[in-house]
Amino acid sequence: MLSRAKAWVHGIEEMINAVSDMDREWWPFGFLRPPRSTRMSSLRVACLAVLYGVFVGMLANVMVAISIGVGNRSAFTMPLSTSLGFFIVYRLTFAYFWNRRAERLAAERS
Repeated sequence: MLSRAKAWVHGIEEMINAVSDMDREWWPFGFLRPPRSTRMSSLRVACLAVLYGVFVGMLANVMVAISIGVGNRSAFTMPLSTSLGFFIVYRLTFAYFWNRRAERLAAERS
C-alpha cells in the first residue's frame, strides 16, 4: 500500500514538473524561474502569485461589475483574494514538487 502511494506521488511529481519545465508556462515571468536544482522559495511563489493574482483579480472585478453592478465592494478585494488563492495553490503543488526534485538533484550532485 505504501509503495503504491509513493508511486502515485512520484507520478504526480513528474507530471507537475513536466509542466513547470515548459517555457510557455512561465511566460511572461520567465525571469522568476529558478534552475532545476534550486529550491523555490516562498518569496518567489509570492511574487508569482501576486503577478498572476492581481491580473486575474482585476478581471474578476470587471466581470462582477458588469454582471451585478459595482456596489460597496473594495476594488482590492478580488486581487488580494486571488493572489492569496494562487499562493496557496502554487505553494502546495508546483513549489512542493519543484523542491522535491531540487533536493533530489542536490543530493545527486554531492
